[in-house]
Amino acid sequence: MTPRQRRQHHAGLGIIATAPRKSYLGRFTPLTSVQSGWIKSLLTTWGEGVGGKTAPRMPRGHACWNVLRGRNWSDKALERFTVALNQAREEGLRGQQAMNRAHSILWPQTPVSVIDEALHNDDVNFVEQCVLLALDASDPVYLVGIQYYTTRKKISDITRELQVIAPWLTQEKARERVKWCLQIFRARVFLSARTLLSEQ
Repeated sequence: MTPRQRRQHHAGLGIIATAPRKSYLGRFTPLTSVQSGWIKSLLTTWGEGVGGKTAPRMPRGHACWNVLRGRNWSDKALERFTVALNQAREEGLRGQQAMNRAHSILWPQTPVSVIDEALHNDDVNFVEQCVLLALDASDPVYLVGIQYYTTRKKISDITRELQVIAPWLTQEKARERVKWCLQIFRARVFLSARTLLSEQ
């Protein structure tokens, strides 16, 4: 982390520490269990794909998401994709390989050219685009979400960081605020993904 990013991160944690309730951190629409499971799977895969970076890069396009667009966008489609992604993880695949495997489970077809293969590798970029459209880089919710998904930090690790900034918070209250941020992060990225898919 650069000194500027560190200052921004500490300022964001300070805002989170003083939030009296979840709505103070921003408005969001709660997700159903299927929607939440779907976006958690995608964000986990995305985090594994871009792990170690302090921020996502601008995406170039997206391939498998075109299949879910329009009338195909439903909770049932999301549930099928989540199951396929979990199956890929159980097979020992991670990151983009898991995404590619899930895609091949749901829509089995062999790529006919190098161009087709390249299109299948753009899935992580789609999630990055959703994150960038959903949240501003200075948003405290964004800072916690990026830290959680891209650095493999656990909720307990972020809770301890928050308590260093705000020692008056009990562990329970600090943990609650981290969870608020992650709920808002997932909900906004989900809505961003739905908007992008419906525009296709």
